[in-house]
Amino acid sequence: MPHHILEIEVTSLNLSKTSEPESLLRMRREVIVAGIRQHLHRSDDPDNLVLANHLEEVGDWAEADLFNDTDIAQLSHELAELREIDAALLRIKAGTYGVCADCGEPISLDRISAQPIALYCLPCQELFEKRHGVMHGASL
Repeated sequence: MPHHILEIEVTSLNLSKTSEPESLLRMRREVIVAGIRQHLHRSDDPDNLVLANHLEEVGDWAEADLFNDTDIAQLSHELAELREIDAALLRIKAGTYGVCADCGEPISLDRISAQPIALYCLPCQELFEKRHGVMHGASL
């Protein structure tokens, strides 16, 4: 096989390896940004960014505080995911996407497909979680 054909095949493999996750990341980013905008543009004035006034809705301070805390937690989670997506998009742009930030080995395509924001290969992710006390399946 001529050398230039091999280069084209390798280049298209690398492009296809990042183009699908990149489009998924960009779509997810749009969904998150739209959700954040929806949460924050609940007033009549589109220039005002506010959370819902739950006290007016429920009439009870304790219940309103619970709703406010839930809104803040959800926004915090969405912003954290947005930061992870932006970091993954920067890695794509820099050409380091799909490379483990710890050991430098390639992250498996199965892992990238399941977790497009993955920063570590599976063995390094498991070590990270053991060191930092992160439990599998932990969620809000």
